[in-house]
Amino acid sequence: MGRTIILPDDDEPENPPGVGHRAAESAATFGRLGPVGGPSTPHSSHASGSPTGPAAHHSVQRSSGLAVRSAEHPDRLEVIHHPAPEARVDNPPATPEPRDCGTTEPEATDPVLKHSTEKHPTGSRPPEKQPAENQPAEPEEPAPHSATEELDDLLARFRAERQRRRSVRAARVLVAGFAAALLAVWLLDPPMPWGEENRKITSFPDVSPSGLLSGADSQQTDEALRDRLALRQYVTEAIGQASRDRLGTSLNPAVVLGRNRTPFLSEDFTLPCKHDFDPAPVAAGLDRLTGIAQANGKSLMVAIAPDKSAIMSGVLGKRADALLACSEQVRTQTEQTWAADPDGPVVISWDQLQAAQDEDPGSVFQKGDSHWTSKGALVWSKTVLDALIARGEAPGSLAGAPKAVQVKDEKADNDLYRLMGISRNTMVPVYQVTRDDVTIRAHTEQSPSGRGVAVFRAWSTTAPMIKGRTLVVNDSFISRAEGLLAPYFTKLEVMHWSDFLTAVEEGELPEFDRIIIETVQRGWPQRAGWLVEGQPMHQALAEQLGTPKTPKKK
Repeated sequence: MGRTIILPDDDEPENPPGVGHRAAESAATFGRLGPVGGPSTPHSSHASGSPTGPAAHHSVQRSSGLAVRSAEHPDRLEVIHHPAPEARVDNPPATPEPRDCGTTEPEATDPVLKHSTEKHPTGSRPPEKQPAENQPAEPEEPAPHSATEELDDLLARFRAERQRRRSVRAARVLVAGFAAALLAVWLLDPPMPWGEENRKITSFPDVSPSGLLSGADSQQTDEALRDRLALRQYVTEAIGQASRDRLGTSLNPAVVLGRNRTPFLSEDFTLPCKHDFDPAPVAAGLDRLTGIAQANGKSLMVAIAPDKSAIMSGVLGKRADALLACSEQVRTQTEQTWAADPDGPVVISWDQLQAAQDEDPGSVFQKGDSHWTSKGALVWSKTVLDALIARGEAPGSLAGAPKAVQVKDEKADNDLYRLMGISRNTMVPVYQVTRDDVTIRAHTEQSPSGRGVAVFRAWSTTAPMIKGRTLVVNDSFISRAEGLLAPYFTKLEVMHWSDFLTAVEEGELPEFDRIIIETVQRGWPQRAGWLVEGQPMHQALAEQLGTPKTPKKK
């Protein structure tokens, strides 16, 4: 139990007059500190308003456990604090609080006091809440750890943190090494020089706002960088070599492997099967064009360049008959139609190249390429000049031409190896024609395809020459032959098939006195159909051949 003595302020009178004197006011004020159990009345001594009454000792026991007692001196109040009773778990019957009959308590007018009284009429503090049956009990506080346990815990945390930092450092080193490796691949030298793949290398884009917005520029840049990534070539080459050397096959369906892992182009076998070949209408169309040309002092020739598979069929092994079924059928029909006419419009050279191959195996066609060597081109060129001599379009003194000598070796193209992803530094012989008293000049004119038109000019005061303007329509086989033919023509123009077809569509065929159409064997069935009467090419050729030959200016 505590006891508090409250003294009056110095600036107030000792005995305030009236009903609201200090003792009564203080009693009411301190009565607000706790809840009131019921109605109260003011002290009798305070109600009388006399400050000189007997020094009676008044006491009021409140239900809150707070007792207020007036001392003998009216200027002093004593507050005795009684501890509140502990909360009862059970609900025993309420016992009435003792009250002093001679003492009345003033009615509480404070709203807080009144609210507390109404809320807890029993006068004690609110009972503690009991946990519900299904409510889990509050967890007990863990017992304090000893110093050793705390030290072990700190050491465990230290080890875990050290391990985490080591892992972070290792991850950083790994990422840095991987990034350095990615950058280092750009320092590799490619196994093949740029541009030697069997396709055009993607160029970098001309940056434009529309290209940036559409993403076309970024896509083209990505393709250009990928084409120039040397590592890609190494990976492709490794896969190609493994498939060829270990598996004995090609992973690229465009290439078929024969004996000794000699590659062949699949189109040698597939293209002749895709196009129907009927020599009768083709022969009729060529005869019609030949008649028009002869009437105007002009000429027309079709020269077929044999396929590698046709000359090296023995390398195909047991599969040769099945693979060459369509190709052999076209060859047989062509030979039956035109072989008996040496000065006819179609020049064939299967027998001549086969003889050269049998004489020196591997000298006519490149092993890793679909094209012939310079020696193969030389044999084919001889058949062309012999046909011109037979027609009377070339001097007879050119019999046996072209005459060439081997001057050097050069790196082979090896387009089939490239299709397989393999690079091979193989060399092939180069033949060159040298004529006394013959001067040659050459230049290239622009063309729609971008390939250009090669123009050769040759003149001599004593050497025999083939006169007139000769146009050669060619594919890739002519590349090794044009240099062998040029020294024998006063004017020779070489135009690729793509530019020739464009000129046919636009009706802009160049003027010529003689046209030699060179076509590879696998493309002959399709191109032969373009020479049938009524086809656009036939009409364009007829129009140009029907134009009278321009007389030579004196």
